[in-house]
Amino acid sequence: MSNRVHSTCGRRLADTPVGDRPVLIEMTVRRMYCENIRCSRRTFAEQVDGLTIRYGRRTPAARRVVEAVAVALAGRAGSRLAAVLHAPVSRTTLLRAVMAMPDPAWTVPKVLGVDDFATRRRQHYGTVLIDCETSQPLDLLPGRDAAPLAGWLREHPGSEIICRDRARSYADGAHTGAPNAVRVADRFHLWQNLGTAAEHSVRRHNNCLKAAAISAEGLPNDTVADHADAEKEVPPIEARIRERHAIVHALLAQGHGIREIARELHMGGNTVRRTARAETPEELLTGRRQPRPARPLQSSPGQTLGRRVHQRNRSFHRAPGPRLPRQLPDDLRPRRRRRIRVVAPAPPGVRQVTSWMMRHPEHLGDEERRQFTAVLAQCPELTALHGHVRAFAESSQRAPASTSKTGSPSPAPRICPACTRSLTVWRRTGTLSFRA
Repeated sequence: MSNRVHSTCGRRLADTPVGDRPVLIEMTVRRMYCENIRCSRRTFAEQVDGLTIRYGRRTPAARRVVEAVAVALAGRAGSRLAAVLHAPVSRTTLLRAVMAMPDPAWTVPKVLGVDDFATRRRQHYGTVLIDCETSQPLDLLPGRDAAPLAGWLREHPGSEIICRDRARSYADGAHTGAPNAVRVADRFHLWQNLGTAAEHSVRRHNNCLKAAAISAEGLPNDTVADHADAEKEVPPIEARIRERHAIVHALLAQGHGIREIARELHMGGNTVRRTARAETPEELLTGRRQPRPARPLQSSPGQTLGRRVHQRNRSFHRAPGPRLPRQLPDDLRPRRRRRIRVVAPAPPGVRQVTSWMMRHPEHLGDEERRQFTAVLAQCPELTALHGHVRAFAESSQRAPASTSKTGSPSPAPRICPACTRSLTVWRRTGTLSFRA
């Protein structure tokens, strides 16, 4: 306490708006002498209880509004909302307000959640502890090793259930720090590990994905299969013409050009055009042809073909001068082959097929459902794997007992050897395990 006044000073405090109008409080406070001889400060400013704090420029009500906006949005989004609320602040001020707030009080939860987070993916990780009943973050631990988790559990005893990530380090830390707690795995990590195991299994059957794409394209199998019976009874030349007609028209229907088809099938351009003009193979078998319109050479009687070409070429080579030679006509211009290759639609990738398998069937589009059905039709092992994934999804959403409508237990889908090897690897590493 001091009774000696040194001077007075003015302060301006921002308050909450009234009637959609900003409020600014201007007040004059005294500056007092400090009578404690051991204090390094000579003067200090008096504070109004419940209204001012040291270096504060807002009232408690305005400070609570800024803290609420900072906790909800922070950054630039919070700054834009604060301007609408007539409390303009910068994004850095909001971040400082969040960091200045004291940590909320909490008690040791009954169900403790343990998981990792990345400050920089594949480089730096940490461990986050969450109250699973209230979804409230409790603490952050450096790294994702067993020692920090075990030390935290010893300092905060009382957790009965630990819902953890399936990493080995968390298992050791939970066993060391809380040996009497029940350790369980949440549904998210089980489903994530199942997706990784399913991806390994799909990768082993990558050839089935390519076969499904070739069958869906329809060129090697469906288009020519319609004439399979006719090829057994007709001569080889006629069968080859019919097959060529079917393939060319199938490629034209897909939007490919004449040159692309000729280059892909190693055929002449005129042959492809003639086949494209023919609506039915019988038009090619009867000898009907539609010649390509060409620009004939104009000649006079008594001139040979070589002389006519020579005279025509000389007309394009004039005396030296500023004029450039004219462009050759179409019938004398050499054709340059464009490097255009007909590329069939790429087969679905491993991760794409795994995504279709892990998603709910109702969430697939029409095209995705068609491609996924074609993949399962080509590979019975992937069909069995898909049945296993759907059975696991249904069992995780309902009660453990699963019976059919007739009352008999539902049969478990069979898993192919490739899938069994993948699950065995996950069971051996401790990342994914199944109970019989």
